[in-house]
Amino acid sequence: MKPRHIAVFTHMAAGHVLTSIDVCAELIRRGHRVTFPANDFFSAKLRGAGVEALELEFPKFSYPTKLLQHTPGDDSFFWRYFGSVDGPMCLMNALSVVGELGEFYEANPPDVILHEWFNFAGRILAKHLRRPAVQLSTHFAHHKSMVRLNGMYTTPRPVLEFSPMLDNFMSMFGFQGTGHIWHAEPLNIFLLPRDFQYDVDSFDSRFKFVGVAFSGRSNATPLRKNSDDGRPIVLISEGSGSTGDRFLKLCIEAFADSPYHVVFLTGVSNEEGSSVVLPRHFEIRRDTSNREILPFADVAVSQGGMQTTLECLYHGVPVVAVPSMPFNSEVAFRLTELGVGGHVPGRGMTPLALRMAVDTASMDDAIRSRVSRMQDHLKRNRGAELASDAIEEFLERGNAAA
Repeated sequence: MKPRHIAVFTHMAAGHVLTSIDVCAELIRRGHRVTFPANDFFSAKLRGAGVEALELEFPKFSYPTKLLQHTPGDDSFFWRYFGSVDGPMCLMNALSVVGELGEFYEANPPDVILHEWFNFAGRILAKHLRRPAVQLSTHFAHHKSMVRLNGMYTTPRPVLEFSPMLDNFMSMFGFQGTGHIWHAEPLNIFLLPRDFQYDVDSFDSRFKFVGVAFSGRSNATPLRKNSDDGRPIVLISEGSGSTGDRFLKLCIEAFADSPYHVVFLTGVSNEEGSSVVLPRHFEIRRDTSNREILPFADVAVSQGGMQTTLECLYHGVPVVAVPSMPFNSEVAFRLTELGVGGHVPGRGMTPLALRMAVDTASMDDAIRSRVSRMQDHLKRNRGAELASDAIEEFLERGNAAA
C-alpha cells in the first residue's frame, strides 16, 4: 500500500514504549512514517528504530512523601491512588500533549492514530483532526471491568468515582455520552498471544490478539552457565520503581543456603543495595536488562508485568510473580491458571514462601513442559507483523470515518 503517516501515543513507561518499538519499526520497514510523542528518556531509543520522536516536556508532579509509602500488595491504596491521583494525572498529560502537538499534527495530519487505553491525547487529537483511531494495548482486554483478581471481575469504587470526571473531561472536546473509561475502537490490537488472554472467545472481531511484539534479540554474553559451580540461575527483577533494600534482604534470606546462583536486577532508583553484604552466589546488576540474562536463566522472579512475563516465557523461563499492584496480580493469576509459573502475593510475603515457589518452578516437570509449549508458540508468533497487517488492512478498508 502507499506510505501513510501513523502517529503513536503510549504511556511513558518502559513496558509501554519499548513494547511498541518493534511495531513501529515494522511499519517503517514497510515505508510508513511513524511519529511518536515521547519524553527525553525514550526519544533516543525511538529514533534508533527510525521513529520520528516528538520530544515533549511532560508535566511533573510532586506529592507528599507519605502518599508514596504504602504496604506492598495494599490494593485499597492502589485504587485510591489510581482514582484520585493517577487518573487526573492522565487528564493533565492529555491537556499538555494536545496543547503542544495540536499545531504539528494539523500541519502533518496522520492517516491513523494508535493510542493506548487511558492515553486520552490520542483519542482527542483523532477526533479534532477527523482521523481514524486504533487502540494499541500491552495488557489484557477487559469486558467492562477494570481488572480480574483471583478469577473475579471487579471495578473498584475509586475507579467508578473517577469515571464521571473522565466523561466530563471528554465532553470538553466534543465527545458525547458516558462510560468513556470502557471505550473501544473499531480496531483494538493487543500485544499478547491469544492463548494468554483469558475468556478470549468472548471478544468480537474488533479485538485482535497478535502476540508479542519483541524480537527476542539479545546481546547477552555467557553469564554463569559456564561458571565453575554450575548452579542454576535465578533472575530476580526488582522493578524500576522500587527503592530501599527490603526486597533484596528478603531474597538473600530466601536463597542464602539455596543451590541457585542469584542475579538481582535492582530498580533504577535504588542505590542502597550496594551496602548489603551478599552471599557468594549473589550478584547485583543495575545497568542490565532482563533480556541479557534470560537466555541463561532457569527461573525468573518479577513483579508480574505483562511484557516482562511474556519475555520470560519467550525464553522458556518459568515465572514466579510477586505482584506489586492489581494489574500485575491478574497476570500472576493467569500464570498459575495456565500452569506456567507461580504467584506469591506481595502482602505478607515471606522468604520461605518465595523459596518454595522458586523451587517448584525450577523442579516441577509439568510446569517446565507447559512453559516449553508456550515458548514454542511465542517463538512462532509474529506480533509486530500481524499488528502492522491489521493496521494496513484497517486503512485499506477505508475505516477513516472519524
